Amino acid sequence: MMKDLSRALRRHHAARLKKKRQYYYGWTKKLDPQQLGKVLNAVSSCSCHMCGNPRKYFKERTVQEKRWMQVVE
Repeated sequence: MMKDLSRALRRHHAARLKKKRQYYYGWTKKLDPQQLGKVLNAVSSCSCHMCGNPRKYFKERTVQEKRWMQVVE
């Protein structure tokens, strides 16, 4: 019973996110089902310096790390 509930909840959230992200990335056309599935599982389209993690490319610290550094010093 609980497994069916969690499966239904996952399906509900997947449908909700697919509807929300069907015009993702500012595109005017709808995404096809394959692209929509990719957007559902991985929001960022690539890992370039504009889309990826800023810490990797610009060596920026996270907010938590900055706070921790202030406490330690």
